[in-house]
Amino acid sequence: MILFGSKIKELRKQNRYTQLELATLLGVTKSTIASYENDSRQPSYEVLVKLADIFHVSIDTILLNRSSNILEIDHLKEEQIKILKMLIETFQKSNLIDDAIDMDSTALIDMMLKFKKLSDIETKNALKNLK
Repeated sequence: MILFGSKIKELRKQNRYTQLELATLLGVTKSTIASYENDSRQPSYEVLVKLADIFHVSIDTILLNRSSNILEIDHLKEEQIKILKMLIETFQKSNLIDDAIDMDSTALIDMMLKFKKLSDIETKNALKNLK
């Protein structure tokens, strides 16, 4: 299990921020960031929300070490959001098929190919309905 402070440090480094840069963005001191990272201090709810916003992740990602990125959909039309959701679901299903192929399981591959074919048909129909 990853510690909370380690997750903040990992996200900070992935985003190429120094402790000072992150502190400035959060409106705290560099030593406060160091305290978060060594688990001697916990951020307030407000700082936690800012961290999630800065790193473009959910609060769950920070607290529970989940890997869910957040897509910014502000200023998109409802139809565009629906299309993005369908694309994401299609990619996820396609990746399941790729994983099944990598496992070399023929029964699973057959099932996933049928699932993909149905999914492709549903996606095409949904896209037609949006036009």
